[in-house]
Amino acid sequence: MAPLEVCRTPNMSANRKTKNQEDRNARDLACDYIYYNKLGKEEFRMNTNVAATLRRIGREVEIRHQFILKNMCGKLDIRASSAHVTFRTVADEIFATGINWGRIVVLFCFAAEVAVFCGQQEIDVVENIVTWLSEYLSQRTLSEWIKKSGGWEAFSEQFKDVRDEREKFWWNSLLYTTLGLGTLAAVFYVKS
Repeated sequence: MAPLEVCRTPNMSANRKTKNQEDRNARDLACDYIYYNKLGKEEFRMNTNVAATLRRIGREVEIRHQFILKNMCGKLDIRASSAHVTFRTVADEIFATGINWGRIVVLFCFAAEVAVFCGQQEIDVVENIVTWLSEYLSQRTLSEWIKKSGGWEAFSEQFKDVRDEREKFWWNSLLYTTLGLGTLAAVFYVKS
Protein backbone atom coordinates (compact mmCIF):
# COMPACT_ATOMS: atom_id res chain seq x y z
CA MET A 1 0.00 0.00 0.00
CA ALA A 2 1.38 3.42 -0.94
CA PRO A 3 2.12 5.82 1.95
CA LEU A 4 -0.59 8.30 0.95
CA GLU A 5 -3.13 5.47 0.91
CA VAL A 6 -2.07 4.52 4.44
CA CYS A 7 -2.51 8.10 5.45
CA ARG A 8 -5.95 8.31 3.88
CA THR A 9 -7.13 5.20 5.67
CA PRO A 10 -7.23 5.71 9.44
CA ASN A 11 -5.65 2.97 11.48
CA MET A 12 -7.78 0.25 13.03
CA SER A 13 -7.93 1.97 16.41
CA ALA A 14 -9.66 4.94 14.80
CA ASN A 15 -12.37 2.57 13.54
CA ARG A 16 -13.64 5.18 11.11
CA LYS A 17 -13.79 5.41 7.32
CA THR A 18 -13.23 8.64 5.49
CA LYS A 19 -16.71 9.66 4.35
CA ASN A 20 -16.34 12.51 1.93
CA GLN A 21 -13.98 14.84 0.14
CA GLU A 22 -13.68 17.22 3.11
CA ASP A 23 -12.62 14.33 5.35
CA ARG A 24 -10.05 13.17 2.77
CA ASN A 25 -8.72 16.73 2.42
CA ALA A 26 -8.37 17.04 6.19
CA ARG A 27 -6.57 13.70 6.41
CA ASP A 28 -4.26 14.45 3.47
CA LEU A 29 -3.35 17.88 4.86
CA ALA A 30 -2.72 16.37 8.31
CA CYS A 31 -0.43 13.74 6.74
CA ASP A 32 1.41 16.32 4.66
CA TYR A 33 1.87 18.71 7.55
CA ILE A 34 2.97 16.14 10.12
CA TYR A 35 4.68 13.37 8.14
CA TYR A 36 6.26 15.47 5.41
CA ASN A 37 6.63 18.97 6.85
CA LYS A 38 7.66 18.04 10.40
CA LEU A 39 9.07 14.52 10.11
CA GLY A 40 10.66 14.84 6.66
CA LYS A 41 8.94 11.85 5.04
CA GLU A 42 9.00 12.86 1.39
CA GLU A 43 6.50 10.19 0.33
CA PHE A 44 3.72 12.05 2.18
CA ARG A 45 4.28 15.38 0.42
CA MET A 46 1.24 16.86 -1.27
CA ASN A 47 2.03 18.92 -4.35
CA THR A 48 -0.83 21.37 -3.96
CA ASN A 49 -0.98 25.10 -3.36
CA VAL A 50 -3.06 24.49 -0.24
CA ALA A 51 -0.47 22.20 1.36
CA ALA A 52 2.40 24.52 0.40
CA THR A 53 0.56 27.53 1.83
CA LEU A 54 -0.28 25.69 5.04
CA ARG A 55 3.36 24.66 5.47
CA ARG A 56 4.57 28.23 4.86
CA ILE A 57 2.10 29.89 7.22
CA GLY A 58 2.61 27.11 9.77
CA ARG A 59 6.38 27.70 9.78
CA GLU A 60 5.77 31.37 10.55
CA VAL A 61 3.48 30.46 13.45
CA GLU A 62 5.98 27.91 14.75
CA ILE A 63 8.84 30.40 14.59
CA ARG A 64 6.89 33.17 16.31
CA HIS A 65 5.35 30.92 18.98
CA GLN A 66 7.88 28.14 19.38
CA PHE A 67 8.15 28.41 23.17
CA ILE A 68 4.41 28.21 23.75
CA LEU A 69 3.94 25.21 21.46
CA LYS A 70 6.87 23.32 22.99
CA ASN A 71 5.72 24.13 26.51
CA MET A 72 2.23 22.82 25.79
CA CYS A 73 3.63 19.57 24.39
CA GLY A 74 5.95 19.05 27.29
CA LYS A 75 2.97 19.01 29.65
CA LEU A 76 1.01 16.32 27.77
CA ASP A 77 1.06 12.72 28.96
CA ILE A 78 0.73 11.18 25.52
CA ARG A 79 1.14 7.64 26.88
CA ALA A 80 -1.96 7.95 29.02
CA SER A 81 -5.21 6.48 27.77
CA SER A 82 -6.64 9.99 28.05
CA ALA A 83 -4.19 11.46 25.51
CA HIS A 84 -6.90 11.82 22.86
CA VAL A 85 -9.14 13.63 25.35
CA THR A 86 -6.27 15.94 26.29
CA PHE A 87 -5.59 16.65 22.60
CA ARG A 88 -9.26 17.53 22.06
CA THR A 89 -9.26 19.73 25.17
CA VAL A 90 -6.34 21.75 23.82
CA ALA A 91 -7.98 21.91 20.38
CA ASP A 92 -11.25 23.09 21.95
CA GLU A 93 -9.33 25.80 23.80
CA ILE A 94 -7.77 27.00 20.54
CA PHE A 95 -11.28 27.54 19.12
CA ALA A 96 -12.94 28.64 22.37
CA THR A 97 -13.59 32.17 21.16
CA GLY A 98 -14.23 31.43 17.50
CA ILE A 99 -12.94 29.93 14.30
CA ASN A 100 -10.59 31.55 11.82
CA TRP A 101 -7.83 30.38 9.51
CA GLY A 102 -5.15 31.43 11.98
CA ARG A 103 -6.57 29.15 14.67
CA ILE A 104 -6.79 26.29 12.18
CA VAL A 105 -3.10 26.79 11.36
CA VAL A 106 -2.30 26.84 15.09
CA LEU A 107 -4.11 23.49 15.46
CA PHE A 108 -1.87 21.99 12.74
CA CYS A 109 1.20 23.45 14.46
CA PHE A 110 0.17 22.06 17.83
CA ALA A 111 -0.50 18.56 16.42
CA ALA A 112 2.80 18.57 14.55
CA GLU A 113 4.68 19.70 17.64
CA VAL A 114 3.08 16.86 19.63
CA ALA A 115 4.18 14.41 16.91
CA VAL A 116 7.77 15.69 17.02
CA PHE A 117 7.76 15.58 20.83
CA CYS A 118 6.52 11.97 20.78
CA GLY A 119 9.19 11.03 18.26
CA GLN A 120 11.85 12.48 20.53
CA GLN A 121 10.42 10.44 23.41
CA GLU A 122 10.33 7.32 21.18
CA ILE A 123 6.56 7.07 21.51
CA ASP A 124 5.01 5.74 18.31
CA VAL A 125 1.67 7.58 18.15
CA VAL A 126 2.13 9.74 15.08
CA GLU A 127 -0.64 7.96 13.15
CA ASN A 128 -2.96 8.52 16.13
CA ILE A 129 -2.12 12.23 16.13
CA VAL A 130 -2.77 12.48 12.39
CA THR A 131 -6.13 10.79 12.97
CA TRP A 132 -7.02 13.06 15.90
CA LEU A 133 -6.16 16.15 13.85
CA SER A 134 -8.06 15.06 10.75
CA GLU A 135 -11.09 13.99 12.79
CA TYR A 136 -11.11 17.29 14.65
CA LEU A 137 -10.96 19.20 11.35
CA SER A 138 -13.79 17.05 9.98
CA GLN A 139 -16.15 17.64 12.85
CA ARG A 140 -19.29 19.46 11.81
CA THR A 141 -18.57 22.94 13.19
CA LEU A 142 -15.09 23.28 11.66
CA SER A 143 -15.99 21.52 8.44
CA GLU A 144 -18.98 23.81 7.90
CA TRP A 145 -16.88 26.91 8.70
CA ILE A 146 -14.24 25.84 6.17
CA LYS A 147 -16.92 25.31 3.50
CA LYS A 148 -18.62 28.65 4.26
CA SER A 149 -15.25 30.39 4.10
CA GLY A 150 -14.62 29.13 0.57
CA GLY A 151 -12.84 25.88 1.40
CA TRP A 152 -9.14 25.17 1.48
CA GLU A 153 -8.63 26.84 -1.90
CA ALA A 154 -9.87 30.11 -0.37
CA PHE A 155 -7.31 29.66 2.42
CA SER A 156 -4.58 29.18 -0.17
CA GLU A 157 -5.73 32.20 -2.16
CA GLN A 158 -6.03 34.41 0.92
CA PHE A 159 -2.49 33.65 2.02
CA LYS A 160 -0.77 33.21 -1.35
CA ASP A 161 1.32 36.26 -0.57
CA VAL A 162 0.96 37.63 2.95
CA ARG A 163 3.78 40.11 2.58
CA ASP A 164 1.46 43.07 2.19
CA GLU A 165 -1.01 44.88 4.47
CA ARG A 166 -3.03 41.69 4.94
CA GLU A 167 -0.03 40.24 6.75
CA LYS A 168 -0.28 42.84 9.52
CA PHE A 169 -4.01 42.21 9.87
CA TRP A 170 -3.53 38.43 9.88
CA TRP A 171 -0.72 38.48 12.46
CA ASN A 172 -2.70 40.87 14.66
CA SER A 173 -5.66 38.48 14.49
CA LEU A 174 -3.38 35.61 15.37
CA LEU A 175 -2.15 37.54 18.39
CA TYR A 176 -5.49 36.87 20.10
CA THR A 177 -5.09 33.15 19.45
CA THR A 178 -1.56 33.33 20.80
CA LEU A 179 -2.70 35.04 23.97
CA GLY A 180 -5.17 32.20 24.44
CA LEU A 181 -2.40 29.67 23.85
CA GLY A 182 -0.22 31.49 26.33
CA THR A 183 -2.97 31.22 28.92
CA LEU A 184 -3.41 27.56 28.10
CA ALA A 185 0.32 26.91 28.36
CA ALA A 186 0.36 28.63 31.74
CA VAL A 187 -2.52 26.41 32.90
CA PHE A 188 -0.59 23.31 31.80
CA TYR A 189 2.50 24.60 33.55
CA VAL A 190 0.65 25.21 36.82
CA LYS A 191 -1.04 21.77 36.70
CA SER A 192 2.23 19.91 36.30
